[in-house]
Amino acid sequence: MEKNEIFNRIFPTACRYMRVNPLKVDEDFNQRSLKVFDSLLENVRFKGQHEFISVEDLMNVDKELTSGSEDLTFYLEGCKDVVIFATTLGVNVDAYSKKLQANDMGLAVIYDALASALLEFMTDEYEDELNLGAHTFRFAPGYGDIPIALNYIIIDALSISKKIGIYKASNNMMLPQKSMITICGLGKEVAPTCAHCIRLKSCSLRKDNLRCYNS
Repeated sequence: MEKNEIFNRIFPTACRYMRVNPLKVDEDFNQRSLKVFDSLLENVRFKGQHEFISVEDLMNVDKELTSGSEDLTFYLEGCKDVVIFATTLGVNVDAYSKKLQANDMGLAVIYDALASALLEFMTDEYEDELNLGAHTFRFAPGYGDIPIALNYIIIDALSISKKIGIYKASNNMMLPQKSMITICGLGKEVAPTCAHCIRLKSCSLRKDNLRCYNS
């Protein structure tokens, strides 16, 4: 896919992260975004790992964490297996982000939003290559009531640090920062919804008629 096509695909998502209407941005903002996107692509070193495991094994990976999540049970009900994705844009993206933060916070904000949108896009592409058939949407620890600490358990259980270089950091974060671990239940189709989110009543995105997922 050509660079401009990728930019056009992810720009609306990046704008949503920045609380900007992509239909109302001026030419200066658009050109700044394109310039930052060029730098982002130069720094990306995408890596992905996926593992097929049973729902039973996932729920048993740490029963104290998983048993308390109604959302995890809800989304995986009727699924026998899941696929776990671990994806990252690599350490160079983080390094350039820090450089921008020291010199131009405006560009740093655009860069960060574009990087998040690009990680989602590249993970979508990675997922599509697997031809999974019927499956739930990809959801991550931290979504709804699914404990974000589950990230750490999965990193260790699947040797993700050794395989693609995603490491546990403090405050339930991961390094590189533009990394994520997501889960798809296999065998049924479920779309994302606000209904099961613990932030339903307090979500600032909903107040602006936005969603954290593509509608």
